[in-house]
Amino acid sequence: MRKLLAALLAVLLVLPLTVLGHAAAAEDEHVSVIIGLSDAGGRSAIALAKGKIEREFDFINAVQVKLPKRAVERLARAQGIEYVEPDCEARAAAQTIPWGVERVRAPQVHSAGYKGNAVKVAILDTGIRLNHPDLTVYGGYDATGTGSYNDDNGHGTHVAGTVAALDNTVGVLGVAPAVRLYSVKVLDRNGNGTYSDIIAGIQWAINNNMDIINMSLGGSTGSTALQNACNAAYNAGILLVAAAGNSGTASGSTECINYPARYSSVIAVGSITSSNTRSSFSSTGSTLELMAPGSNIYSTTYNGGYGTMSGTSMACPHVTGVAALIKSVKPSLTNVQIRNILNATANDMWHDPWRYGNGLVDAWAAYQYVTGGSPDPQPQTLNVSISTNYRYYYLYETMRMTVTVRDHNNALVSGAQVNLKLTTASGRVLQGSGSTNSSGTITFTYTTTAADGRGIYTIEATATKGSATGSATKTVPVY
Repeated sequence: MRKLLAALLAVLLVLPLTVLGHAAAAEDEHVSVIIGLSDAGGRSAIALAKGKIEREFDFINAVQVKLPKRAVERLARAQGIEYVEPDCEARAAAQTIPWGVERVRAPQVHSAGYKGNAVKVAILDTGIRLNHPDLTVYGGYDATGTGSYNDDNGHGTHVAGTVAALDNTVGVLGVAPAVRLYSVKVLDRNGNGTYSDIIAGIQWAINNNMDIINMSLGGSTGSTALQNACNAAYNAGILLVAAAGNSGTASGSTECINYPARYSSVIAVGSITSSNTRSSFSSTGSTLELMAPGSNIYSTTYNGGYGTMSGTSMACPHVTGVAALIKSVKPSLTNVQIRNILNATANDMWHDPWRYGNGLVDAWAAYQYVTGGSPDPQPQTLNVSISTNYRYYYLYETMRMTVTVRDHNNALVSGAQVNLKLTTASGRVLQGSGSTNSSGTITFTYTTTAADGRGIYTIEATATKGSATGSATKTVPVY
């Protein structure tokens, strides 16, 4: 019994010591702080608090100090100390998904397990910045004679980021972040090049078994040699995607698709804004095939950072990335089959092939088509219509433009966000926005002036409610 009591007493004596030991360790804990000094007395106060200065700063009167945690509060009130603040932890900025990548619904395909793995994509451009931390370049070719396919302009790096910026928790995310990216330099440091350089780049792509060629470039003049080169690549099984061009007018009435996008062996890509309207610069015409985000696109830059650019050059790589995703889902698909799938599943919310081609490229709809998954190919489309109080106007008259929004069941939609753009005959652009009332309508008014000119006025309206969108266009003459 004595032995048992002695053992219990030993336990009771040890337990308080153990608790006190932990408390003592907490009291001795050291922390890193940044201390602002108001005069020389601050350094003496730090020494008295048993603090150790770890780093001096040249441009601010402050020091980084390690000191016992229990001394922080007391030191903050000491003579010569302006402030004491924690040496907070910083983290790399989280990865951003640009609005264009979201709009083409690429992340849904990523979630299904496909990111473009093993698909070989050649970027025919100013090159790609080879040491950019958010890009992996597997090789390339210089057709310009500089001796390097490294980017010395920035355009090609921005394009490459939209296709394939890495899924690495920092920077931006590309449409197909796992593709095998190749830098084919056909444009110089000023963004200029020749058709012969482009042809040489296409030839390299054929010889090196590329799956897709991205050409965010073009000229206004056709070329038999360039057309033959594109045809040869297409016949070799390569999918060619090119920017439609930035020669569009506000009304979008001109035939102005650039070359090589205009050739039948190439997908011509136009640009839309985040409001789902054609970018005013986006070229239009009979050979326009697909639309993609191209205004204010955030992507990689050749200085190793990130920035925003606009143009059909920025729209083009969205389509290239979607094509790469579909190729990775089913590698046996031919270039012709992929092209047909992209066109068949495009979200045609405009029904205006001259200005919008077959519609907005849609990665998720294409994935569903290829895999035969449950039908959710596109977000619901709103039916938008525009009416005016007169069929034509005279200068100085007030135009009343009423936008009506209905859902896919033809029911009137209240609370839809409507953006309206009026382009006058002189090219002046006026914009307004608001929400539909309980009758599914909203009316905008504008009184024309001499500065607006006589001629055709174009009214464009885009409506959004939740994930459903829709657009309409109407023209009226002003005399």
